Amino acid sequence: MDTQKVWIIDHKATLSEDSPMNLDGSSWILGVCVLSAANEAHALEKFNEFLKRDKMKLIEIYDLQKHSIDNFKDNSNRSSQINNAARMVREDGKACYVYARTSESMRQG
Repeated sequence: MDTQKVWIIDHKATLSEDSPMNLDGSSWILGVCVLSAANEAHALEKFNEFLKRDKMKLIEIYDLQKHSIDNFKDNSNRSSQINNAARMVREDGKACYVYARTSESMRQG
């Protein structure tokens, strides 16, 4: 496990009815998966395993980038969530899912 290389994968995926990520009956989710991997190819492999385990199927990857130790910044309010997740991934090596928005939550919002 290489906890120094942390990857940010911004994506959209389908949710099965029995996915542990499906708390509101949604058909899809927008989220950011933060995980450790030695390189981009390994990050994608681990991400696909994460999706399969949580009964999700990838629709689209919007962004895939290596997290900078100097912190991630974009033009949204999710930067602090992503930086906190990256810190936790560096500490324990476990993948972290942040900034999730589901089809149902966006319909109600």
